[in-house]
This record gives sequence, C-alpha cells and structure tokens, in this order.
Amino acid sequence: MSKALLISFLMLFTLAATSAGAADFPYREKYPKVPYISTGDLADKDAKGEIIVVDVRSGIEFNVIHTATAQHISLSRKTFTEDIRKLMTDNPGKAIAFYCNGVKCLKSYEAAEKAIEELKCDKCYVYDAGVPEWAKVHPELTVFMGKQLDDPSKLIPDSEFKARCIPIDQFKAKAADAGCLVIDIRDFVQTSGKIPGLESARTVPMDQFIPNFIEKGAEKDKTLLIFDQVGKQTEWLMYYLRQGGYQNYFFLDGGATTVLGEQQYK
Repeated sequence: MSKALLISFLMLFTLAATSAGAADFPYREKYPKVPYISTGDLADKDAKGEIIVVDVRSGIEFNVIHTATAQHISLSRKTFTEDIRKLMTDNPGKAIAFYCNGVKCLKSYEAAEKAIEELKCDKCYVYDAGVPEWAKVHPELTVFMGKQLDDPSKLIPDSEFKARCIPIDQFKAKAADAGCLVIDIRDFVQTSGKIPGLESARTVPMDQFIPNFIEKGAEKDKTLLIFDQVGKQTEWLMYYLRQGGYQNYFFLDGGATTVLGEQQYK
C-alpha cells in the first residue's frame, strides 16, 4: 500500500470513528467545552486515586445503583455549586468526573459545565456513558441496592423494561381512561414544560414518589402512567415498583424529551 493511499485510509477511518462517536453521544456537540472520559480511562484513574467520581442523579437513583467509589452530589441540590467547590478544596490536584444515566441524560454535562465555568475547575470530565455502561463493564465495581453487584443478571433486562415503555400515542390513549393515573416524576431542575394533552398529570418528583407513594402502596387499583425527562429514571424506578408489588404500570418511551424535543435545566 502506497504512503498516500495509507494516509487516505487513515483519514477515512478517523472520520468514520468520529462520526460514530457523535452518533453514540449526540449531546457532546452541545457541550464543546466539557471534556469527556471513557470507561477504561475512568476505571484506570479511579484505581490510581487520581479522580473523584460524582453521581449527580437523584438520591433514589443513587440508592438503586452507583459506581463503587462515587460520591453523591445531586445536581438538583440548591447547594450543588458550593458542594463541588468544597470537594475541589478537599481534594487538591485531583480530577473530577460527573456521571448520570447515560448518553441521553444531560445532568452530567450540566454539572461539568458548572464546575468549569463557575468554579474554574481545570481537571473536569463528563463520564457520559453513565452508570448503565459502567455496570455492564465493571459489575465488581458497582453497588446495587446497597451491595456489590456480584451478578449482573440481577439487573432488570432491557427487554423487560422496554415492554413497559409505550409511545406517546398509546400513552395518551391510556391516559383518557378513568382507571389510569398520569404521573410526572421530573425534578425541579428539569424544566422542559408540560406535555401537550397531559397537562393534568400529577407532579411528584422521583425523590418524593418513592417514600410518599410507592412505600405507602398508593393507587394500586389504578394503572400508573409515568414519565420522566429522557426515559432513564423510570428504569431505576421499576425496581421500586416491582419491590412494592405494583403490577399495572407503563412508562413513556423516551420520556418528555421525545415529545418536547429538547431538555432545559435551571
């Protein structure tokens, strides 16, 4: 192979890899100032004690599953910025990696952007593959329901979760039934607005939904129609619904973003 042909091949390969990466992580382009870190690099830096891993999801999600060394500092905390400032002060020289529910969740990007712009954090990353990918690759370094995830089969299969996810037209059709209850579990930092046709949905943020609804066994006689922001919080919520003995429930496939087309955060 000639040198010119080899260079052309390498350029095409690089372009294809870049395009694939952009497709796999569609929101990286929206946050160009935020460096990202791969699963392998995060595991390596974490093992060497060079990085602090921060889970920015809700407390309920964190309690279901998180990386073994993660600190929980929810983006929805009013003290989030000050909490990260203290983390930086207490860990001089160490990098920080933020993660949430994976490629469709923007909380980790928002958190990293805040740290970079407001706190001038110069060693800041987003682990945008998120906890779903981490659990698949490193179950031994994952905490599930308070214990090490020794067996990934304990996780609800994607097929079982997807069977509960229905498109917006079916979701709205079911919502018209008097025996159904529509619940919006987005937290206060997620401000994408009301879904047309579902304006009367009961708003119960996920952190409140578990103790004030599921643990009390509320509305078991109804079919619950639940939606979040991007269809990932519901994946963790399913563990609590199953544990609480709920059988009649469905989730909006892709969450509110599928209908509203964008995510906005306070």
